[in-house]
Amino acid sequence: MTLLDIRKIAVLRANAIGDFIFALPALASLRAAYPAAEIVLLGQPWHKRFLEGRPGPVDRVVVVPRKRGVREDRETAGEQDPPEAVERFFAEMRDERFDLALQMHGGGRNTNPFLLQLGARVTAGSATADAPRLDHTLPYIYWQHEIARLLEVVGMVGAR
Repeated sequence: MTLLDIRKIAVLRANAIGDFIFALPALASLRAAYPAAEIVLLGQPWHKRFLEGRPGPVDRVVVVPRKRGVREDRETAGEQDPPEAVERFFAEMRDERFDLALQMHGGGRNTNPFLLQLGARVTAGSATADAPRLDHTLPYIYWQHEIARLLEVVGMVGAR
């Protein structure tokens, strides 16, 4: 099922380099399915430094605020950004008017509520039994290979 009128896609994947590498096949599939859409990676500061100016499936990186279960930096040992900074982030993201937002960052207990605050027209991702559901949700199975899981997530929205 390819979605219609997808011009801007947010992908939440704010973790380490190995996790990003596991996401590359899914990001490439997403790019192939929606070649004209802008793909915005919601990630870590290192994503922005590493990906800026490089070719690939991601057009732009927006650094997400430090928030438990979403972005936890080793060097800041559990510190979180102030609530007003987090609210400012979500206001800016809602102004982006994402057509599609994908949660590609774990079982969804913390990340699905985060993703839902973006205000995207359509949401998709995985979820454990205790995580909020998105518009398109598949069960998060811990022992499933990460590349396969992420390919299934983008497959729910038309990427093959």
